[in-house]
Amino acid sequence: MKKLLFIFMCIVLLSACSREDEGKDRRLVASEHMLEAITEGNKRKMDNVYVEGAVPSPSDILKSKKEWGIETLSYEDFQLEEASIHVFHANYKDANTGEKKALAFRVKEDPEKGGVRIDFVGVVEGTDASSK
Repeated sequence: MKKLLFIFMCIVLLSACSREDEGKDRRLVASEHMLEAITEGNKRKMDNVYVEGAVPSPSDILKSKKEWGIETLSYEDFQLEEASIHVFHANYKDANTGEKKALAFRVKEDPEKGGVRIDFVGVVEGTDASSK
């Protein structure tokens, strides 16, 4: 009986872990799509993964590319990493100053749209995450 209970507990733990990994994968994919859209300057693509009405708006993000030092960078110039359960950093070297920075993407579950969406994009400077 104890062996059966142990096996059942292992199955429950494994299924919980797989759901957590699936959630991380979906958040990572949303961040990748947002990063692609930003580097391509594709507002329509940004609208597909960005929460409507979020600040900064997709137009503001595209206008900030020069200020953030990413205007001439391509998708391959970034390295995505998970900063926390709901935040991904896209690390890069500022094209203007050479400083290491990161674009931060805050990702949230969106039950209305049936998936995950980005609700904030901003620059992080001088953090451990951006210095790797």
